[in-house]
Amino acid sequence: MILGGCSPKDPDVVVPPPPSDNTQKEEKEDNTTPEPTGDDAERLARLGKTPVVAVYFTEYTKESEFPTLDDVKCFTHINIGHARFQNPKTGDGGLVVKSPGPEYMKRLAAYKKDYPELKLLLMIGGWGKNADGFSEMAKDPDKRKLFCDECVRFCDEYNLDGIDLDWEYPTYAAEGNGASPSDTKNFTTLVKEMREALGPNRLISYAASDSGGYINNKEVLEWVDYINVMTYSMGDPPYHNSPLYRSALTRKRSGDESIEIFHNQGVPYDRMNYGIGFYGHGDGTVYPSSVQYYMAKEALEKGTANGKSVEGYNIRHWDDVGKNCYLGDASGKMYASYEDVESIGYRVTYLKSKGMLGAFSWEYREDDSSGTLRHALFDLMTKQ
Repeated sequence: MILGGCSPKDPDVVVPPPPSDNTQKEEKEDNTTPEPTGDDAERLARLGKTPVVAVYFTEYTKESEFPTLDDVKCFTHINIGHARFQNPKTGDGGLVVKSPGPEYMKRLAAYKKDYPELKLLLMIGGWGKNADGFSEMAKDPDKRKLFCDECVRFCDEYNLDGIDLDWEYPTYAAEGNGASPSDTKNFTTLVKEMREALGPNRLISYAASDSGGYINNKEVLEWVDYINVMTYSMGDPPYHNSPLYRSALTRKRSGDESIEIFHNQGVPYDRMNYGIGFYGHGDGTVYPSSVQYYMAKEALEKGTANGKSVEGYNIRHWDDVGKNCYLGDASGKMYASYEDVESIGYRVTYLKSKGMLGAFSWEYREDDSSGTLRHALFDLMTKQ
């Protein structure tokens, strides 16, 4: 299906061809299947436009950066948050979204009048302490019931189309958040009860670790529509934040390796979205630890990052094995990783060749004010 609306900022954006060597084999499986019936037909009906082009949008977005209708049409799905537990230590008391999040949800939902295909999902959780409450909630039937009721309430009140869970991570007590070995089983129980509460017309997705761990990813697909695989935050300089393929600048695994982990667990490619960072990581001295695309662009064009000189450390380098760009010095030493239109093009080529459901990006506010990455991603995803 061809998407309409988002005006490309660069008419010459080109999808790179897939690599031809056997070390980066990208043959699409034969996905010839009968017409969907039963539960699968239900899932496809509520999914909406495909390929999925999703984005995370948070309350940290400045009012001056709130998207226009044209910006919103760069996406099929928007995960908006963060919603978190009112009582994070006990996992009860309901859910809350800090201001201006609730107002942003209303304003995004208003765009459905002119863009009725838009799907909005409430993002719940986050990294570390922002996931506090999940474990305590998921182990208690009464608290799960309240949580599911809250999911329905938010969808009804703000005209949302579903829920995106960002529990980072079941069984992993990153911030002393009460995690326990039972979390994996309880996650499955939770999404089953969420499906019962939300019914057949609302979406359920979740953000998953690039490791493929913590969750029984194949089992939960009975109730979950798709998985957002976080193929980013995989390394700090001198390693890439989001390598597509393994190279000398890969710390633990590549995006390709991550997707194959899920697929080998029994997750079909067309139930996964590939994660694209609108940011990278800096070395912590020349560049800050987080390097948004707009900051990388400033470094390239002005020789500054947040107004601080980075002259001599702002040379764009290209890793042709990993399919990554980065900022470094004349010797090629990396000081900041980031993504640009070229690197995103290779990721789109990859996910299309695999027959993946689509792509999602973290996060909207890290693009530049012109929307270079979001417009390029839309254009790349919708090219034949």
